[in-house]
Amino acid sequence: MNIIKLDWDSDFFGYTIGRVDVKSPGAFDFPKFKKNAALYRLVYLFSDQKIESSKVQLVDTKLTFSKQLEHANLDENSKVSIFLKGKDDFKKIEKLALQSGKYSRFKIDLNFKKNEYELLYKKWIRNSIYEEKAIEVAIFKDSQEILGFFTLEKKSDSLCDISLVAVDQNARGKKIGTKLINFAISQGVKKGFKDIQVVTQLENLPAKNLYEKCGFKICKTEYIYHYWNL
Repeated sequence: MNIIKLDWDSDFFGYTIGRVDVKSPGAFDFPKFKKNAALYRLVYLFSDQKIESSKVQLVDTKLTFSKQLEHANLDENSKVSIFLKGKDDFKKIEKLALQSGKYSRFKIDLNFKKNEYELLYKKWIRNSIYEEKAIEVAIFKDSQEILGFFTLEKKSDSLCDISLVAVDQNARGKKIGTKLINFAISQGVKKGFKDIQVVTQLENLPAKNLYEKCGFKICKTEYIYHYWNL
């Protein structure tokens, strides 16, 4: 069971972090894992099945939804547009990005005590826009106020990924999420992708309902655990 050091995570959080993919959860050897993890402050464990061990903390049941791309029925008055750097309000996007991480494992795991979740999501959205990690960023704007957004990333030549999506908590129930997702589908078609995916957490029922309503289906379930050397 080899643990791979995650250089980006280690540098960002300021302590050594590793990752291990657990291939046989039923044969998970915790004493052996613990010995290998001695050099790490934190290890992420990824598994396609639940790990029956009280020594590691389940922090996320990650659902990947996917859909074959097809032209979406866009409302011409949907109020969704491409985010314009230097013109549109980045600070509002940043606040919405923090709302989108409500179910994030970096927020749920209380062993993170240095505001890591907020720092991570601010870094994520800034990189998406200003480091051009995202191939597209779109916003829903009403009366000049940004009420929702999404970022679209390239995963492969045929697959794109809605990496961040959020609707202001005070503006939900107005089908803003549906309009954003349909716009993302349209952008994926325009850019020549064949499939689109989006990831959320099992506990995030509003997101699950939205993606299923937009024609996405679950293609993968993954269990993520944290092990801390405290």
